[in-house]
Amino acid sequence: MSNSTVRFLFDYNSPYSYLASLQVEEVCQRHGAKLHWVPIVLGGIFKEDNTTPAHMIDKRREYMLKDLETLAEMYGLPYQARSNFLFNPILAMRTTLQVPQGEERARAVHGLYRGVFAEDLDMGDPEVVTRFLNESGLDGPALVEGSQQQWVKDELKKNTDDALAQGVFGAPTFILSDGRMLWGHDRLKVLDYFLEKPKNG
Repeated sequence: MSNSTVRFLFDYNSPYSYLASLQVEEVCQRHGAKLHWVPIVLGGIFKEDNTTPAHMIDKRREYMLKDLETLAEMYGLPYQARSNFLFNPILAMRTTLQVPQGEERARAVHGLYRGVFAEDLDMGDPEVVTRFLNESGLDGPALVEGSQQQWVKDELKKNTDDALAQGVFGAPTFILSDGRMLWGHDRLKVLDYFLEKPKNG
């Protein structure tokens, strides 16, 4: 069994992170690696890096929307193209940060992502966020109310600042115990390889 920890950096606006979120647990569980769900503000990273997101470039946006449908079909994952590509993800991320790492936080992530990319809902709406957290077996009202706590705001900022300091430029990003950074949902096979490698010395 591996003693590795995998930090999964994501933003609820990131559709490729959504696809990865539905597959990364199985990879980590197979190797006994601990999975930490780490929300970051991707918009802040793009701003700091002066990067133009793909959805703001016509040809890349058109390709990306078709690519997401293709990938969802290939993986057999639920996906619905969003009516409005972006929403304000801050509330969803702050509620997530209050949920303990492990199975509970995984339920929060999956529930909120389902609302975004399987049901095309505005997960910036407190009522919608509350509903999906409740459906995930969590205390939605308490988590939404708690999102205004200063420590929650500070932790989200720290996650984003730490990501920038580590050279993160997009999501999903996987950071292994040894500091190795992998970017993109299509790096799950690479993650699998490096989690397997310690077993063989």
